[in-house]
Amino acid sequence: MELSRQRSFLSPEPGDDWDAIARRILPGDSPGDAVAKLKSWNLHLFARNPPGAFTGSDVVFVEAPLEDGGSMLKLPSEGEGG
Repeated sequence: MELSRQRSFLSPEPGDDWDAIARRILPGDSPGDAVAKLKSWNLHLFARNPPGAFTGSDVVFVEAPLEDGGSMLKLPSEGEGG
């Protein structure tokens, strides 16, 4: 069985914040745009208190969700057997 491509991610380094990760991962974007992209790809990090704080075991996605859904189960589309 072939594994599908997964979204790229990183674990934060000590002292990392949104700005530091944005500068490292998206250097070609303006700082505000880069941070906004990262936050939109990592909504799970706002479910904690305090929101947006990182731990060393966090998964911080550094790209948008994959078009094909990555490893998500694909349901048959209309007209396909299944």
